[in-house]
Amino acid sequence: MYALNRAQLIGHLTEDPQIRQTPSGQTVGDLNIVTKASFATGDGQMQQTSSYHNVVVWRGLADISQRFLKKGSQVFISGRIQTDEWEDQNSGQKRYKTRITADEMILLDPKVPNEPLSEGSMVGGALNQAEVIGNVTRDPELRQTPNGNSVVSFGIATNFAWKDRAGENQEKTEFHNIVAWDELAKAIQANFKKGRKVYIRGRLQTRSWETPDGNKRYTTEIIAESALALGVPNTEIGLPSVSTDVKLSRPQPKKGAVAVENPSGEVPAVNYESEVKPEDLPF
Repeated sequence: MYALNRAQLIGHLTEDPQIRQTPSGQTVGDLNIVTKASFATGDGQMQQTSSYHNVVVWRGLADISQRFLKKGSQVFISGRIQTDEWEDQNSGQKRYKTRITADEMILLDPKVPNEPLSEGSMVGGALNQAEVIGNVTRDPELRQTPNGNSVVSFGIATNFAWKDRAGENQEKTEFHNIVAWDELAKAIQANFKKGRKVYIRGRLQTRSWETPDGNKRYTTEIIAESALALGVPNTEIGLPSVSTDVKLSRPQPKKGAVAVENPSGEVPAVNYESEVKPEDLPF
């Protein structure tokens, strides 16, 4: 199964890049980026929200980040959503962290500072967009909030395939949490079932809560703004011919973007594939 897993951000760094060397000698960095967006609630009210994202940059992108980026810098990031898993050495419990692994980065700060935009400008704000094409992992569950809004949550699985340095094919499955509201939630609940291939476009949101034992936990979700059920025949054209999934070559970076070789080849074939090894995690 081949799928789409893409995230794009335009935002500002909330702190200086954190650059380090892995035990294998690779340069890797963390960028913490904030994006702001306005959206309409179920009752038609406009709200503004800030979303915080952790972006991982490797090799050339990490070197560029260290040289040119600092707190407050504005950047464009294009990459894929990845969830890393490791075992807490103290409690023995599994821990998860969702981040964006950057494939492309564009530096947006001008040489000469621009004047601020007028308050409430329609051309202000930031970009926070995620797109996935994958298979539904469980039937969507429709619920009602105390104020009467409909909300649905479900999972989507996407696959990512690459060749490691030995030339061996590797593959990893990512699981994405999807949340949709109101009329879109009702339509999804009525039409999406486990196993169906679907397209979701929305924005990334990370929320936190506290467990009964006082520990803080985080989860990252895609808040759906658009959804499509795929594999639906067009009766005006006729039934499609049966074909197998075809693996497409990776597209070339956009002109003007800085690209880096996919570092996934650094990961051995284990049960949980990740670009970031547990011993490389700084926590």
